[in-house]
Amino acid sequence: MIRSGRAFPSHRGTIGIAGLLWAIASLLSQAQPPQERPVLDEEEIRAWISDLSSENYAARESANRKINRALAQAMPIIIQSAETMTDAGSEPLLQFLGFVAAEALSGPGADAYACLERIAQERTTHRAVIAQRILESIAVQMRDLAIDRLREVGVSCENRFLSVLTRTVEVKNALVIDSRYSGTAEDLQLLRWLFDVQFAKLEGPAISQDVLKQIASLPRLNSLQIIDTELTAPDLACLLEAPDLKLLEILYTPIDDSSIEILEQLPVFGDMQLFGTKISAQGAKDLVARIDSANVFVGRGGFLGIQCEPSSLIIREVVPDGPAERAGIRTMDKLLKIDGVAISNFDELRRELAKSADGEKVMVEYERPLIMFRRGDNRGNGADGPKLDAYSPMQVEVTLGRRPSELNR
Repeated sequence: MIRSGRAFPSHRGTIGIAGLLWAIASLLSQAQPPQERPVLDEEEIRAWISDLSSENYAARESANRKINRALAQAMPIIIQSAETMTDAGSEPLLQFLGFVAAEALSGPGADAYACLERIAQERTTHRAVIAQRILESIAVQMRDLAIDRLREVGVSCENRFLSVLTRTVEVKNALVIDSRYSGTAEDLQLLRWLFDVQFAKLEGPAISQDVLKQIASLPRLNSLQIIDTELTAPDLACLLEAPDLKLLEILYTPIDDSSIEILEQLPVFGDMQLFGTKISAQGAKDLVARIDSANVFVGRGGFLGIQCEPSSLIIREVVPDGPAERAGIRTMDKLLKIDGVAISNFDELRRELAKSADGEKVMVEYERPLIMFRRGDNRGNGADGPKLDAYSPMQVEVTLGRRPSELNR
């Protein structure tokens, strides 16, 4: 019988020797590895690059297709041509690099993006301006892609109410990596695309040296919080490569006196706060003495849970379910002493609280305003309403807690 133009034995249910040999040969031919793409001649690739600037539409499209099919082999020559070409005629090649760089997570895309960055650093040339515009467009697209992918592994980048230097403030576009993080080293590479992040908060045992190193590479980072991590002194060394910081806070993290040499070299030109670390009292004095570029504060970690007027110590806010509220302290109370030491402003309050760790008890003395309701007389003197009558002295023992990293509002 005849099938597919080939002769097979006519015995039903039997292939026969010839048919079996043909079948084996057919399978072996299908199993052969594909032929490797022939190595292209450099002059041929350069001819395609030249055709990208052709006035003929068909020639330009043909060059695009040919280069794309042999992109891996062509990229080194394309990059060399782009970096050595003068302004004249460079725009088509830069635009081609832009299309490749739009896939910046791929190998060729990353190479193309890096090439455009180098050209953009020329700043004043025409091709540098073109490269800058291309990079800006790609960066916006990659930022959105990076945020979407990072969100899938537990990284957020959004407005948050955070505790910053003992105040609760709204931070715009805060990058937060905490216990929800489940990413990999590859995911961390996406952080470089968050070009507009200025504030980063790293919290919890998931924070490693690799995470910190990637955060330090953020181009516009100026404020960094490290909270309740297992990082040690050697891990902080990568911050030496960070941009200049206005704020560095390290809270409840086991760095000790061995970190002082690194800390004094960090590019911090605002506030450095170390809270609840293992730095000794003498180490704290040494650190404050060594650093004159930043306001340095070192505390053992005890948190009272109030916000007050800096000069009068009248409490304007009590942290919900915080140590002060649990002890009965209220808004409008006025602080007077901590463990018998008189205080008159916020700096003195912070200095006294810095002597105690979370879980330790302190005696807080304060005054509570007594408010009486008074009526005005019938001749129009005064007005009805609450009036301050006197202050009542009070004291209470407070078990200090840990400073929260954010509050829900």
